[in-house]
Amino acid sequence: MSFIKTLQETVERVDGAVASVIIGSDGIAVEGYSLEPAINAEQLGAELSALIREMTGTSNSLGLGIAGELSIAYEKYVLIVRRITDEYYITLVIKPQGNPGKGRFVLKNAVSKIEKEF
Repeated sequence: MSFIKTLQETVERVDGAVASVIIGSDGIAVEGYSLEPAINAEQLGAELSALIREMTGTSNSLGLGIAGELSIAYEKYVLIVRRITDEYYITLVIKPQGNPGKGRFVLKNAVSKIEKEF
């Protein structure tokens, strides 16, 4: 199944959003949509997989339960990573002047739409 429509809608619904990618916990990008050529879905997936593993390990070590979301604010972008299943995650990339609060809400709705496909 192609998830491109959901990824595109996710980006279009959030002010300042520039990309959305579905990645596996192994770092392989399942599908991505980007308005900026500098954001490479494959590279993003590979780099985020290390953070996802760290997030999972930390939540397990501290007995916090399953981590559902991770947000990271960098100088150029804000990344929001949301769990679809134990093996798959969806990421939204937003410019700093964008709206990460709405991004979190839109990602939650996107997961509801696509989780049955996983």
